[in-house]
Amino acid sequence: MSGDELIFDRIQQFRATTPALHQPLAAYALWGGLALLACLLIIGWWFIARRADRPYRAVAIAVLTGVGSVVALLANQHLLSPLIARPRPCQVIAGVHPLLACNSDFSMPSDHAVIAGALAAGMILLNRRLGVLAAVLALLLAFSRVYVGVHYPSDVLAGLIFGAAVTVMLILVLRVPVERLARALPARLGILVAAGPMRRSGDRSASAIVESPERATDG
Repeated sequence: MSGDELIFDRIQQFRATTPALHQPLAAYALWGGLALLACLLIIGWWFIARRADRPYRAVAIAVLTGVGSVVALLANQHLLSPLIARPRPCQVIAGVHPLLACNSDFSMPSDHAVIAGALAAGMILLNRRLGVLAAVLALLLAFSRVYVGVHYPSDVLAGLIFGAAVTVMLILVLRVPVERLARALPARLGILVAAGPMRRSGDRSASAIVESPERATDG
């Protein structure tokens, strides 16, 4: 038995002794974890963009975090996972009874972990405190996918790393262009970023355009 299988087996033994956790962790493993992370990104972006000294930077990072999660997921589903072609533990290990449906797609990397890693990495770059909470939620999601019996530990670890790497790379490469684009569209994005921080940072022109676009054309 490999180390990966041994850890999986120990987690399954723990699952057998914690029936009270079956339903909540199954719900979290299915969609609950990703829903919480997505809500955390949206809410965190809203408050951080309104309070930050560089609101357009926050907009760029939040947008690229969402894009990165989609890009990472598609790359995993169509390139990486089929290349590795690893079956799920619930497909090959006798006696494993998953708490969720044992899908026929490949196990490594975990799609859920890819998305969680991408979102958590972006939120770490957006705000450290927000990122710590996101990282905890992402790790709990990774654990829950193993707990319910549909992934090995290395599946979720690889997913977290891959998703995070894709998002960080996109932010490093595209943050400045996206930030410039956000600055070029103040009238449309102002409701998201200019209402609070622009007034405090002294960028009166952008704030004025947002509050009353007609003034830009008067006289």
